[in-house]
Amino acid sequence: MGQKVNDTTRIGAHPDVVWNVITELSTYPQWAGGVRHTEVLEENEDGSPHRARFTVDAKVAEINYVIQYLYVDYDITWHLLEGDTISQLDGEYRLYETEEGGTEVYYALEVDVDLPLPAFMKKRAARTILEQGLSGLKDQAESQA
Repeated sequence: MGQKVNDTTRIGAHPDVVWNVITELSTYPQWAGGVRHTEVLEENEDGSPHRARFTVDAKVAEINYVIQYLYVDYDITWHLLEGDTISQLDGEYRLYETEEGGTEVYYALEVDVDLPLPAFMKKRAARTILEQGLSGLKDQAESQA
């Protein structure tokens, strides 16, 4: 069973801007910590990614994986289809428009790796991924607002 982490943040950009940042996978190496390469393998009819391959520098190893996305309104979920040294990667973004026209983002992640690491180190790694992801998303979206 993977390590579950979640958090929320407020972003000074409309949900459409945040949505576009999340779904523009080619820009991830610029703002998402550790992401070296992305490749959209299959798109939905609207051009959003359906399946994508990632290469990530996880400090202890370079990890390659493929995830599949599902979109419902402003909710984006994903799950792992295949990966080396990673056995679980499930997550979600939920975007809510604030009264000020910005976005409240809920981000949840459940991750497990096939490396002999103590649970507390896996939890710390999951928390770092979450925090870097939210911080990078916030900076990238606000720079486009």
